[in-house]
Amino acid sequence: MSQKIQKMFSRIAGTYDELNRKLSMGKDESWRKAAAAQLFKGGNKPHQVLDLCAGTGDMTLAMVTDDMDCKVTLMDFSGEMLKLARSKTRGVQRRVQLLEADALKMPFQDMTFDAAICGFGMRNLDSTEAGLKEIARVLKSGSRLVVLEFFKPGGGFKNFLNSLYMKFVVAKVGGVVSKDPDAYEYLPSSAKNYLSIEDFKALMEKCGFKDIETETLTMGIATSVMGTRK
Repeated sequence: MSQKIQKMFSRIAGTYDELNRKLSMGKDESWRKAAAAQLFKGGNKPHQVLDLCAGTGDMTLAMVTDDMDCKVTLMDFSGEMLKLARSKTRGVQRRVQLLEADALKMPFQDMTFDAAICGFGMRNLDSTEAGLKEIARVLKSGSRLVVLEFFKPGGGFKNFLNSLYMKFVVAKVGGVVSKDPDAYEYLPSSAKNYLSIEDFKALMEKCGFKDIETETLTMGIATSVMGTRK
């Protein structure tokens, strides 16, 4: 992943959680819980889970609950984000391993994990296709991948509202609170220029996944996509 994006996330680490809550009006936590539930639905019980582009650890905390008996490798390329994640996951540290690494060059053997999840990180990769292929490499056959993301808006009134929200709420408020307007200009522009949901599903299939399902959240602002490693 690019050093520019890495440095950007390290700069905003201190206000990242606060802004996630404010900009999503508290919905970001429920989005992560929904993505985690999708990973475990139907009685799926992975033991070793990879949380990549994990940031400050909110997705991991949504998974290491009493009714989800798994161990999580929490991986991110920002040391500043991982410092916060280490503090936040201290109460469940026996079930969490933290690792600073690049999602495009993961230091794991083939077929290491029973499941993988990525919350709002795929569009930050230099190559989505390379990222999906690398995830497929470290997953066992039959394992699930769940990607929670802001995808490129399509047509329709809901997507028009989504575009307004990204441009005028996320960019403006985020820039003021974080004192880093460039970072919060990046977020809506990266979503606008990212893949559509349908294009992302097609790419997942190309990269070794099948049985792909989607779940739209909060009028389509966020979407959770699940696929099974072939």
